[in-house]
Amino acid sequence: MDSKDWVGSQHAYLDLPSIEKVSQLTVGRYGGNTQSGAYKNEDGFLIWCDPTWEFVTLIDAHHSCDSAELIIATLQQHEEAIRFILDSDIKVLFDKIEHFLLSLLKSDSFLEQCRSLQGEASCLITIRKDNMLGWLSVGDCELFLIHEELEKWNQTRLNQRNFYEWIGKVNSFDQVVPSYSLGRRQLRTGTNHICMITDGYLDHTDAAISIADLCRSEDLGQAFLEELHQGQTVDSTTFVSFRTHNEREAAMPSDSPQT
Repeated sequence: MDSKDWVGSQHAYLDLPSIEKVSQLTVGRYGGNTQSGAYKNEDGFLIWCDPTWEFVTLIDAHHSCDSAELIIATLQQHEEAIRFILDSDIKVLFDKIEHFLLSLLKSDSFLEQCRSLQGEASCLITIRKDNMLGWLSVGDCELFLIHEELEKWNQTRLNQRNFYEWIGKVNSFDQVVPSYSLGRRQLRTGTNHICMITDGYLDHTDAAISIADLCRSEDLGQAFLEELHQGQTVDSTTFVSFRTHNEREAAMPSDSPQT
């Protein structure tokens, strides 16, 4: 299994757009333009992947990297249990992983650690196995699924950006009723392009490279981040993208022409 973790306190990538391959995934990091006022990067990620699944956590913290570091460390402490679930049958995997992650984030010990942090974070956890994609989203990180059958209906984004949701000092799981989003999506037949991204790129409203273009071409990653630098964006942008080929027949309406 391949793995990699990072938080912006380790290396901020200020004025330094960076692209890296982690197994079959492409990772892009950019901390912002210092001439425009950027001085820190509080993004982070945790990537675990093997030949049959990907487990990716993307984090956009603020006020400090404390919350990003805690989320990553907590998941790493439970790596063996998470990997065991990911290796289980697809029929039960998503029920099990959702229950496990929610139990972890709601646990008294985790909530107590969060109360002592400086700042909080948006967090998006994405799991892909076989022909299914699932996610748990707290806050405003974005998840995209690009496939031509979905694009013709103008469907590219999977989750809704939700403001005022976090994990950390202010914690959505420390409310009387926790606030978060869960989702599952069946992949379409053929090649599916998946991208998780923090919201710093939205500061550059005149971007020439779309998320769909970024997903489809690994070669555009560097240009995408360079464009943010030239556009003098201040907020950091981190993305993790990959493609997966689904040979299974995807659901179609019963009145579709038979081929």
